[in-house]
Amino acid sequence: MTQAHPTRTAPEDLLHRLTHLRVNRSSGAPALYKPVTLLWAMGRARRGAERLLSWSGTERELGEALAAAGVPARPHYPVASLSQDGLWSLPGQADAPTAHGDPRPWFTARQPLGGPTEEVYDLFRDSAVARLAVQEQLLELYFADRDPAPLLARLGLPYAEPEAPAEPEPDPLDLQWPEARPGDPEPWLVTAAEYEQGCRLLELTEERRHGRRSSVTGSRPVRSSAARLLVLGRSEGRCENPECGGHPAERTDRGLPLLEVDHVRELTLGGRDHPSQMVALCPNCHAVKTRGRSRERLRALLLKVAEERHREKSAGK
Repeated sequence: MTQAHPTRTAPEDLLHRLTHLRVNRSSGAPALYKPVTLLWAMGRARRGAERLLSWSGTERELGEALAAAGVPARPHYPVASLSQDGLWSLPGQADAPTAHGDPRPWFTARQPLGGPTEEVYDLFRDSAVARLAVQEQLLELYFADRDPAPLLARLGLPYAEPEAPAEPEPDPLDLQWPEARPGDPEPWLVTAAEYEQGCRLLELTEERRHGRRSSVTGSRPVRSSAARLLVLGRSEGRCENPECGGHPAERTDRGLPLLEVDHVRELTLGGRDHPSQMVALCPNCHAVKTRGRSRERLRALLLKVAEERHREKSAGK
């Protein structure tokens, strides 16, 4: 079992373990068993399914997910391996097998109840930012030459099409958020602690993400949905341009912010895919920043705003 890193917080250490999996690479490409299993568990947690599932249910559901990803339906293999990694729980099964050899007879005989560990399940269920951060890293590391869209749709996970227009960016909440229940807090709002933790999680993978481009288009830089979600939360549903003269608090029919999250300093020019260089803008301000005659002055202002809003939110203001 992997030991916690002495300088990382618990969420940071868990993110590291989830995105640094030991996988078989004997074929020259990473095996998808464990990444698909974690994505399957992520989809279940996201829709509020129970953490633990019977083996017959796991065998059926996970087997179908593995088959959809184009690998043999052998759910016993990744479950045994993730259990050894400390990321999967098989309660009451102290003699759970390793993934070496053939663990299938053990699972057939024991029919164990199982699922992700509590810390993994809680991270996937409770933190949209962490969930997106893990999903993005799994896709980058293990699906670089594959189209994950059919699998993610099957698992109920969001996916921004690489060929979608770069401007305006679609509101990620419209693409991925389930309908809120009466009395629930507005789902895009984040506390200062959540914001700080989310930014730290992004920073763990920022160097790896920097400069990456879509494997489909080859030209568009890959943008983090987790970063966009943090900026929407920081904005509290209002345009972050202090000179906004339009409708800074306008909402969609679903009550979501009518905002576009923009990188003030373009990624193609060395900007960071990080909230400290991103702002939430209403469509009019986004158009001015992109195509208006005063765009250079506005960009300079918005870069200062992004840095200031980031600093204030991180400090709990």
